Amino acid sequence: MTSVPEERYIKVYEQGVDFLEKMTPPGVELEKYYLGDNRDNKSLDDIFVRFIHSAQNYQSMPNVIAFQKRKDKVEKILCGFDHVKVSQMDPEDLYKRFRKEFNIISADSKQNSWHKWSCAIVDSAKFLMEFKSIEDFDEFVNRFSYNVHTSMALPLLISHKINGIGFALACDLLKELGYTRYPKPDVHLMDVFHSLGLSEKNQVSTFESIVKMAKYCEKVDSSVTPYKVDKVFWLICSGRFYLETPEEITVGSKKKEFIEMMRKKL
Repeated sequence: MTSVPEERYIKVYEQGVDFLEKMTPPGVELEKYYLGDNRDNKSLDDIFVRFIHSAQNYQSMPNVIAFQKRKDKVEKILCGFDHVKVSQMDPEDLYKRFRKEFNIISADSKQNSWHKWSCAIVDSAKFLMEFKSIEDFDEFVNRFSYNVHTSMALPLLISHKINGIGFALACDLLKELGYTRYPKPDVHLMDVFHSLGLSEKNQVSTFESIVKMAKYCEKVDSSVTPYKVDKVFWLICSGRFYLETPEEITVGSKKKEFIEMMRKKL
């Protein structure tokens, strides 16, 4: 696609923030959604848990796997989430154990969600064996921060190394680990950015455009990160204020309304 002017990125972002603020229910504080995950990971095993959690965040898999609901039983099967021990497991044996433990009656095939997840779990453990400590892993991730192209290379590498974690899930994994320069180019963001002429309708192009938007918008708002851009448009598209307590507040998707408004303004 042709080069997109900086001003277009800035205008879409500023209008997005304004639109989100107007649709936000009273009493909801948006700033907490922009901070990123501040979870205090203390070991590579903590990182491993995030890997296997993200590996099930695809289409219907969260409902099928239900990792959070079954976490205690999964932990026992995975040796207390010890990535060193899991790295020595056979994915086929792990898959069979999951089927038996959770009484899985769905078709037994390599396309089965449990089979895909088992492969991703073992691959994730093997990948993390390449690091000596959580500090080593952090240093590795930070080496990719030079520019948008090197940032993009890391989720591509992860998607190549781990069967079952594609580019978007690798981005999700990194952002949930607290690396705020990583957005998740999901279907919502692809729709918005493509519809407004900011990217092609694919994950890599959308990722690049989100990172560019954050870079350009730093000139008008120093707090902008790719993570924040992600959250602004994801909240508009989903209408789910999931951090509210005692339960999330849902106002419904405003994606179509926002796109139609921006097309007129642009």
